[in-house]
Amino acid sequence: MLTGTPNVGKTTLFNALTGRHRRTGNYHGVTAEISRAESIIGGIGYVYDLPGLYTMRGGKTEEKRAAESLEKLRGVMVVQVADCRYLARSLPLTKELIARGKRVVIAFTMSESLVRRGGKINAAAMTKKIGVPCVCVNALNKKSVREFAEFLVRNERAENIKSTEAAEDNKNAGEANAKSAETARRTVRAAGYTFSENEYMPPKSRKAPSAIYTALWLLPAFFLVVAGVFYLAFGSGSIGVYLKDKIESVFSYLADRAEESIGNPFLKSVICGGLLRGTGGVFSFLPQIAILYFFSDFLEESGVMSALAYATDGFFSLLNLSGRAAFCIFLGYGCTAAGIASAAALENEGAKRRAIACLYFVPCSAKLPVYLTLLSSLVDKPLLGAAALYVLGTGAGLLISAFCGGKEEDFIMEIADFSLPSPLFLLNKLLFQLKGFIIKVSTTVLCFTLAAYTLASFNFSGVCEAENSILAALSRIFVFAFYPMGVKDWRAAFAAIGGAVAKENVSGLLAALCPEGLRLDRAASAAYLIFVALIPPCVAAVSAAAKEIGKKAALKYAFLQIAAAFVCAYAVHFVFSRNIAQACLFAALAGSTIFAMSAIRKKLSGKHEKTERRHARKKAGGDMRKIG
Repeated sequence: MLTGTPNVGKTTLFNALTGRHRRTGNYHGVTAEISRAESIIGGIGYVYDLPGLYTMRGGKTEEKRAAESLEKLRGVMVVQVADCRYLARSLPLTKELIARGKRVVIAFTMSESLVRRGGKINAAAMTKKIGVPCVCVNALNKKSVREFAEFLVRNERAENIKSTEAAEDNKNAGEANAKSAETARRTVRAAGYTFSENEYMPPKSRKAPSAIYTALWLLPAFFLVVAGVFYLAFGSGSIGVYLKDKIESVFSYLADRAEESIGNPFLKSVICGGLLRGTGGVFSFLPQIAILYFFSDFLEESGVMSALAYATDGFFSLLNLSGRAAFCIFLGYGCTAAGIASAAALENEGAKRRAIACLYFVPCSAKLPVYLTLLSSLVDKPLLGAAALYVLGTGAGLLISAFCGGKEEDFIMEIADFSLPSPLFLLNKLLFQLKGFIIKVSTTVLCFTLAAYTLASFNFSGVCEAENSILAALSRIFVFAFYPMGVKDWRAAFAAIGGAVAKENVSGLLAALCPEGLRLDRAASAAYLIFVALIPPCVAAVSAAAKEIGKKAALKYAFLQIAAAFVCAYAVHFVFSRNIAQACLFAALAGSTIFAMSAIRKKLSGKHEKTERRHARKKAGGDMRKIG
């Protein structure tokens, strides 16, 4: 069982022991859920990865979850992961674990960084002084991980060696944190541990300029870097566009060769249209997605995100959120489901619901190919249009959060150090993410596209034209809902609905079913684009929301968002058609829908908070009766 204070490398070590690829990052609160996996190294068995905690008596959600797991799982070896650069912060937890009778092993991480700072650590001396087995481990080094696993096997049945000093210090386990920290300093100094002079200073007061942590300097620099990365991926003449065009030409060449070699008309149509041109069109965005993934991974691992959360806390407090919401939104840009999962670390239920409400509107990376596909025929500079849609989606989400009332979350977070992540680590993380993208396109998108293309080629009498197919008949049942936005093509309606399974389906279906492109006027194209931008996230994201806030609430949010997407699209169409009266009507309907969403969310949040207070009063009454 891996435990320890936040941001010390628990999940990185978990991934190294189990071969998993759980999300990591150089900031507080990355791990919010408990994970269990079998070790790929023999002799260890199952490994648990717990959220970070400073004390067994912590009041935060993830700390309570970790403490409860430590209490329930008895007889399990507890491996406390400790950053040896800031060792005194971890040892008060060590004393608590020993005092509760846990079989503790301490794994020191970041020893190389400590040496570069001029410090040193002796694991053998620490073992004698603290009273539990200690070892240094580098989770990014396979040899070090194997040696660490062998160390665990050797010490699996060993009892904690409680020295006189350690036993005496354990009496202080329930005292104030300041006294425990001072005791920890004396203990490690007696074992020959040395550290930098800035170890106990808060990160903001270290040698890094304090201006870095202010919104005045950090936010403009952050957005400037983001703009540069987006231009590198999607700008005219950029490396991303160049590689995208090369991949498109490869799939186009394969489609041309397939048309020449395949004789069966249906098979030729499915392979050339559905497989190579449909799914291949989504694959062509792989280089651009890779650039965005690499940039986001670099920010996560460098420690910039914790500084960004600190700098933006004042802004998010106006929206009934805290700086932690910056983590959720940033992860939401990559994957909405990941952003929603990170919201589990938020302190109170109301803040969690408000963050998830915001994330429903935040555009993920899967929407970007859709935006660029639709914008290419609407504006001259699709990149600027896509950026505007990202701002629109994020703004809509923040507006929803602002409308929702509730208790503001307390924001206490340790700011991580700035550091350059390992290039090899970033490469491995990027390859895993690209593998996931390729698998998703090769399975979900491919199967959905081929199934749709097949249904578009048959009716109940046999092979037919697409307009007389089974898919056309099914799509015409709901295409009337798209009429007020100027969209009367059943193929466009089906593609938009197919995005509920996976947003990449929209691009794949449009490429397969509409090889000549959507024949929509400017007003209808704008309305259709707004609808695609505002519809709820994929099934995976809604499932993640259901896990955090319940199925009923997650489905209500989704249905209300669908309604808001329709009325907003109607309003946009009428604005572009210069029908101002109808545009104002639908704008009012959109506002009413958004207000209804916020009211329902507020009611649900308030109901849950009342339930929590009632349970708290009941528990307190029970405790008082026990005392009496």
